[in-house]
Amino acid sequence: MMRSREVITIAEVELHPVLSQLPPELKQRAAERARVVKLRRAEPLFQQGDPARWIYFCRSGQVKLFRLSGDGNEKIVNIINAGRSFAEATMFMPRRCYPVHCSSLTASELIAYDAEDLVQALKSSPELCFYMLGMLSRRLHEKIGQIEALSLQSAQTRIANYLLSESRKAGNTGEFELPIGKKYVANFLSVKPETFSRALTALEQAGILSTDARKFVLTNVPALERIA
Repeated sequence: MMRSREVITIAEVELHPVLSQLPPELKQRAAERARVVKLRRAEPLFQQGDPARWIYFCRSGQVKLFRLSGDGNEKIVNIINAGRSFAEATMFMPRRCYPVHCSSLTASELIAYDAEDLVQALKSSPELCFYMLGMLSRRLHEKIGQIEALSLQSAQTRIANYLLSESRKAGNTGEFELPIGKKYVANFLSVKPETFSRALTALEQAGILSTDARKFVLTNVPALERIA
């Protein structure tokens, strides 16, 4: 991991969903204290339990947030793509530490913002605190929805919903590319990679979709919606 004091612009601070709400003088302060972190592919950023010294914005690349079971199996909690932020919730913890592990999926570049300094800014701005709590609440509701889907839906239904979701993100054209490798999608959906592969094969044989590596074309959206 390489950390540098590259100059961060106010325009970049304003890309962060929380920091964009700061008054101009605090945006400038956040920019001056920020660091650029460059990760090679599969390089760790932090481990579960590490002090949460920084919050992050993904400038480019892709990182994963994950937990490890007692037997060392990895469960992906979230995939962070370019343009997304993460770790803000740690600023509200009595003991600020990261609740998950984080490592890069691809070569990535992150902007790290000083969490302690931002906590002091939050203490002086009730409006900013409420805005941030609202944003974190929305993310929590999204996670609750994901947990419900993983616990209540069959593997086939989860996969169908995921494919429809990726299609919607791509503008409902029916053509899209998976943002992560298939084994990571399977992990995220809590299905075995071979189960995911068999489900895709069955959907292809039914004429519902066609695939070429990570590129997908939905050829029968109504049928996939019925499965979902």
